[in-house]
Formats: sequence, C-alpha cells, structure tokens
Amino acid sequence: MTWRSYIFPQTIARLHSRYNKDIRLIESQGALELFVDGSRESGSYMRKFWRRAFRDLRAKEVVPPYSILVLGVAGGTVIHLLRDAYPLASIVGVDIDRTMLDVGRQYFGLSSLSGLRMVEADAKVFLHSEAGKRRHYDMVIVDLFIGRIIPSFVTESSFIDGLARVVFPHGTVIINYLREGPYQQKSENLCKKLETLFSRVHSTAFSNNRFFLASEAKVE
Repeated sequence: MTWRSYIFPQTIARLHSRYNKDIRLIESQGALELFVDGSRESGSYMRKFWRRAFRDLRAKEVVPPYSILVLGVAGGTVIHLLRDAYPLASIVGVDIDRTMLDVGRQYFGLSSLSGLRMVEADAKVFLHSEAGKRRHYDMVIVDLFIGRIIPSFVTESSFIDGLARVVFPHGTVIINYLREGPYQQKSENLCKKLETLFSRVHSTAFSNNRFFLASEAKVE
C-alpha cells in the first residue's frame, strides 16, 4: 500500500473480461477496493455492509455451518467474513468469471485461505448440478452481481427450488438483492417465492439493498 492513497485514490490495476467490462482495483486510505462497472464490490465498505446484514438478519443465531456454498465471489469479502465467523467450515466459492477469481486470489488473499475451493462456473448451472447430485450445504450465500445488475435467473422459481434442494433442512440461505427502481417489485416477488419453499423467511433493507434469510426448506 502507498502513502499517496491517503491523499488521492490510486488505481492499482484496471482489467476487463467477457463478463465484466471495467474492473478496477483502487487503493484509498491505505485499503484496497474493487469496483466493477462503477459499482463497489469488495473492500472495507462492503465488509461493513455485510456485517450489518448478518447482524440485522441475526445470522449468528443459526446453526453453525460446516459447509458453505457462495454463489458470486467478486473480491471475496463475504468469504473472508464467513471464514472468520466459522473457521472450521469448508467453503465453495463459485463465479462465472475467471478474471474475478484471479482478482480475489491475487489482490484479496483468497489463495491463502484454508478450506476454500474456488470454482469457475455459471452459478445457475452449478446449483442445479449440485441439486442433481443430492449434495447439500449448511449455508448458501447468493451474491450475484454484474456491476449494478443482478442476473434475472435469481428470481426464477427453478433457481429458488435449487437453493431449497441443496441446503440441509437445518440450513440457511442468504440472498443479497436490490430494492431500487425495477428491483423493488422484483424483491417482493422474490420474497413470495422464497415463502413458498421455506418455512421461515425474513429480510432487512438498507441503502439500495435488501437481504433475505430463508431457512427450513419445505422440499424433501
């Protein structure tokens, strides 16, 4: 880290990929942050963001997970928080963009985390593959963004059914979604669909985001 970042933010790297056209690593106040298509996706702000979500959702009150699936890696902020909270858990992080996985490894320390397996795959395809193999997780995190856009399949019934099928009956699904503009009604639709497949669903909203926690899946 450089002293110059305490005066002006410094661009450490600028990348692009098939899925993300503008990936920037910015050093500000001695800390590294990740911006994708202008949207902040990793760094100190996102750590505070996710900590508040976990607190408001009372995520620490759930049964401690020993297996966690994270759909959407970015810089790995949520993975680091999960590792700190659950040091014995095995974590599988899935991202469709190899460049983003490389960014997480090179710049955000994901390569040094024990018990973490990184998978380059389409989250939707991977989820349905896991469900077909009857693999289960104690916790599933859905944090799927392309800049400021959430893939439309996140609210599809088939995707939510896949979530219900891969999480253990005692397990928990946490979804990071938006609530502004066109996402306001979509978030309500997502809530209703979650309620059809999970006995317990609650949410918390702040800034432009809405986080859902769903548990006690109804599928066999």
